[in-house]
Amino acid sequence: MATTTEPTDTTPEANGSPAAPKLMSRGASELASAINPLLSSPSSPLQVQSLVDAYGPSLMPRATMHQGMAAGLAVLAAGAVNAPVHWVASRIAPETTPIGWRLLARGGIAAAGWSLANITETEDEHTLVSSVRSLGDLTVAAAIGGMVYEAANEGRRRFPAKGPWRPLTIGAAGAGYAMYRSAKSLKTRASIIQRWTDDDKPANLVGTVGIGVAVSTVGHLLGKAFRGSAKGTADFFGPDIPHQVIGRAVNAALWGAGVAALYNTGVARIARANEKIEPGYDEPPTSMHVSGGPASESPFDELGLQGRRFVTDVVTTELIESTLGEPAVAEPVRAYVGVNSEPVYPAGRSEMMCDEMERLGAFDRSHLLLFSPTGTGWVDQAVVSAAELFTRGDMATACVQYGRSPSFLAVQTVALGRSQFRLLMWSVKQRLAERPPENRPKVFVFGESLGAWASSDIVMRTGIEGLDHYGVDRALWFGLPGLAKWSRTGMREGRGPNVAPGTVGAFDRPEQFAELTDDQRAAMRAVILDHDNDPIALMSPRLAVKRPPWLADGNRGRNVPEEMDWIPVLTLVQVIVDAMNAMRTVPGEFKSFGHDYRGDTAAFVHGAFELPAVTPEQFAAVQHALVEIEVERGERLKAAKEAGVGDASTEVQ
Repeated sequence: MATTTEPTDTTPEANGSPAAPKLMSRGASELASAINPLLSSPSSPLQVQSLVDAYGPSLMPRATMHQGMAAGLAVLAAGAVNAPVHWVASRIAPETTPIGWRLLARGGIAAAGWSLANITETEDEHTLVSSVRSLGDLTVAAAIGGMVYEAANEGRRRFPAKGPWRPLTIGAAGAGYAMYRSAKSLKTRASIIQRWTDDDKPANLVGTVGIGVAVSTVGHLLGKAFRGSAKGTADFFGPDIPHQVIGRAVNAALWGAGVAALYNTGVARIARANEKIEPGYDEPPTSMHVSGGPASESPFDELGLQGRRFVTDVVTTELIESTLGEPAVAEPVRAYVGVNSEPVYPAGRSEMMCDEMERLGAFDRSHLLLFSPTGTGWVDQAVVSAAELFTRGDMATACVQYGRSPSFLAVQTVALGRSQFRLLMWSVKQRLAERPPENRPKVFVFGESLGAWASSDIVMRTGIEGLDHYGVDRALWFGLPGLAKWSRTGMREGRGPNVAPGTVGAFDRPEQFAELTDDQRAAMRAVILDHDNDPIALMSPRLAVKRPPWLADGNRGRNVPEEMDWIPVLTLVQVIVDAMNAMRTVPGEFKSFGHDYRGDTAAFVHGAFELPAVTPEQFAAVQHALVEIEVERGERLKAAKEAGVGDASTEVQ
């Protein structure tokens, strides 16, 4: 008779092995480590502190998107700071060494950093000295964070959890504490920073955390991919040091080429918006004194989106008379040469402009404004309209476009903008030299943002003497970027051998300019309007390593929060994100905040250029007219957007 054998149950449960509970406990431990600010990685303590600091007050209000970006970038920056410190510490005392030695290694690194952090600080010190001192600060922070991680990890190893609840509770408590501090910072931020409009929704914590996680994750994966490809490329070239260096250089070049290709593709796509013809700006003007009109040789369709807006919205003599209550002196002239007017040689656009100005009668006006546009070719129409109203129409404005992209994507075009504007200034001087002195107009220069950078760079080495050389009477710059040479060399503050005392002034608001005497205002050849809280005007790489004067205690300007602190590297990240959000405008709501200068425009255009006198009533009427002009233009642009063409913003720079 055949015998059968009972099947043996070999599952872990049958043998008394609690696999499921162990698996659950291990999973809970890993999850707890991932969310625990102390245990997820050696950089996590510093990253959590950076995350909380990123929610703190800065220069601009932020929506959820921008606040999330700031949080994600702060976490990435903290990871980058910690990486070399952890590398050195792990070489001195690897993970296999006793905890005492590991803590001692990080303590020694912290002590070395502390000695660097205590280098005496001076106001005019070299950036290298500031960098070394900030390196010390960052080293101390990273080393202390690493010590916290090592101690917490050692505690987990020595006292292992017997179930899932302890690690989960500790991890949740740590993550909850980080979120609590972030929420508290976010609430403080929302309470002290002026919002752009009452309709703006402050950033919410959940959304910002989600965006921050996405930004930091993408950055981490890209960094990991770069390091992986660098190792693979280096190994391909060979194991010896020269071949390793070549391999890594090739890898960096390939990545650089890829980034450049993506950047150029994106910029080209954005720039194509400059070709759109909007409803309300689709008919050539009928005035004999604007480009694209009957007397012009600049085709209307070649002016680009910004050029078509500019020539269409010229102030009429009827508006001048109804605003000021007196007859207009002349019809304003607006000349514009678009970037689509591509000559066969670089000086061509400037020469085309001078010929255009002759045809339109620009040199017959008493005032000539040479306007340096922003990256898109945008012209601040409030500035031009104010000048046309104050001069009773006796004003000609000339603008040569040099790019199609928003300013933050067009920094590389500053050199072209500078070159074209220099040729324009020189060509205008030559044309005016052919006229009797009594028939020459006063020549003014204006630039805003990137346009201020391009036009001010022309006289970066010659200062006020440069204005004399080009025959310029006065210059006015709004939102002069901190990266411009006038800002970096101190000429903005009136320092330098080529800047005579009293010839250059930088202001935050009209009241400061009004406090000057008549003689002081008359002596001022270059006026710079930079708001105290304009991140574009304040941005500088030195923010990463040195506390700027505008963040000194007791010396803060208008709208710079007292609660804002300087933190190495992180403050630069904060200001970069703020610069992305420095100009949000609502048509007709003129503000004096951030990179929005419309609220100050009328006062500075009239005062800086010494335009003909007006009564207080006339000045108020001009301000009212500027608001109405913009509201009407905003309605047309809104209609264009609803029709699927153009952009509803009036301030695309």
